[in-house]
Amino acid sequence: MIDVIIGDGAYRATDEVATAFRDGTRKQLEAIHADFTAEQKAGLRTLQKNLRAWTVSHEQEQDITATLELARKIRERFEVFILVGIGGSDLGGRVLHDTLDNPYHNQLTKEERGGGLELYFTGDTFDPRRLKALLDLLKSRNLLEKTCINVVSKSGKTGETISAAMILKEELQKAGITKWAKHIVATTGYEESSVLWQMNKKTRFFGLLPVPKGVGGRFSYIAPVGLLPYCVTANGDPETRLRQALAGQKEAHRRFLLSPNSPDNTAYRLAKWLHYAEVFGRKTSLIFCNYADDSKIADWMGQLYTESIQERGTGLNIIGTRGPTGNHSLLNGILRGPREKAVLFLQWEDLGADLTVPTGSGIKGDLSAFEGLTMTQVQTASWKGTFDDYTANGLACCALKIAKRDDYHLFLLMRILMDAVAIKGRLQLLHIGNDGKPNPAKDLTYQQDGVEGYKNRTRDNALLMREQGK
Repeated sequence: MIDVIIGDGAYRATDEVATAFRDGTRKQLEAIHADFTAEQKAGLRTLQKNLRAWTVSHEQEQDITATLELARKIRERFEVFILVGIGGSDLGGRVLHDTLDNPYHNQLTKEERGGGLELYFTGDTFDPRRLKALLDLLKSRNLLEKTCINVVSKSGKTGETISAAMILKEELQKAGITKWAKHIVATTGYEESSVLWQMNKKTRFFGLLPVPKGVGGRFSYIAPVGLLPYCVTANGDPETRLRQALAGQKEAHRRFLLSPNSPDNTAYRLAKWLHYAEVFGRKTSLIFCNYADDSKIADWMGQLYTESIQERGTGLNIIGTRGPTGNHSLLNGILRGPREKAVLFLQWEDLGADLTVPTGSGIKGDLSAFEGLTMTQVQTASWKGTFDDYTANGLACCALKIAKRDDYHLFLLMRILMDAVAIKGRLQLLHIGNDGKPNPAKDLTYQQDGVEGYKNRTRDNALLMREQGK
């Protein structure tokens, strides 16, 4: 289903230092596995306290059922679905849509989409260009009355998101829609501190879903945050699609609990390679190359890894790309530039519906090699050629070989990547407090205190501009 392939182009050292590092890492991983296993046995409250409830999101039937029921109501009532969010409230949904839905989803008729709604994203910037264009599009097509707006924010105080939501609300009112709240779905924290929670108490929205306790934004694609848009756009029965996703998540969870030395425990094998690349190999950047035509998963991985691991001055920089497009923009620099890069490939064996390069085209020379092959076969040849060339040139390379690009395997993959990041955080001792003692509830892997400065300064500047009348 998913396997790890590690290139032999680097880290051939077998001296005492290398052996000691490997042995030390193996012992660390065994201790980490024991801690995580004990945490699972302790139950949901402990997982929530340690901000790791995302590991059992696939078991939360109440949230799953509520999401599915609301998705069905939205599909019956509306034609358009707008997700308003930023960061983890946005990227997970984008990955699912970008990877699994038809690339021209919104251009299809509702019948061709199997009842799925058109899907748009906003609330991730203060730049008005796309939001204005979206509003113009909906108004010109008389679709505002048939639009559902999903505002996603745990606190309900995210500046970019709430600004876009307020503009959308005003446009609904300008269009004469007096019951604007019946076009709003909020995905937020179920607590008094959430602005969206308070708004819903005052004026009931069309629906309300939780950002569950102990689930951070960048770990929330398997919670209602990501599952609602995923179900709303389903081509056919949303439940059939959802159960495939949950099966992939369940399989990843099973693998995570296997021995860290098991060849099927993909997350531990990947985390070990990442740690070795950074600490022993002294790499500073990870080229995350999805060898397919889907780009959003690299954006998601960039947030997941950078916000989780880059604490206390360490952690690899993520450079997202896709192949073979990335080979025509980054490859030369990877081979000829500074040797501080490691490369992680996602290699999909089955890309889905396929096309075949015609034979007898008359093309001579090297290009004739492609004749008669499917495009998936040529894509695989391109990936293998890139992987082999990198390893032959001494680059540190690893590939996650994925059986098929579908719902099951994407959810399996994303959970493995999240588990690998969690393990890497423990390898970097991010759960150790300043007093030198373990404190899982304060594990820096799940914090993001660095973003507060820009938020505060943005608000300060906005207030100053209002006071100056600009």
